[in-house]
Amino acid sequence: MSNVTVVHTKSELERAIERQDKTIAVKNASLAEDVQTVKSASSGAFVLAVGSAGVFATNFWNPLGWSSGIIGTLSTGSLVTAIVAIGLSTTLLFAIYNDYSIKGRTSIRLAGGNSIDADLVMERD
Repeated sequence: MSNVTVVHTKSELERAIERQDKTIAVKNASLAEDVQTVKSASSGAFVLAVGSAGVFATNFWNPLGWSSGIIGTLSTGSLVTAIVAIGLSTTLLFAIYNDYSIKGRTSIRLAGGNSIDADLVMERD
């Protein structure tokens, strides 16, 4: 497979998504798990979790913000945790959710004929 972008960090993943790279191989088990969690969420849970993470993050100083964030977090706990861990903008989270299909741990062939083991492979739809 040619034109594979290999990423190890959140910032590398962010740049690959912004460039709309066709195939992204994630070589970081924790990051791969967080992407898998985001991608496997239902659309309603995803929207609620993104909103809850945003409310909680921007209103950490305000008790009303705490309650709103906590209610959403209780509803979508692991998803909110994954969203916060990935730490990407809402636009990029929606790109992962809407624009990429994913494969779990797999071996992927690079352009030169070499292959690598990836914790997750994302392919642009």
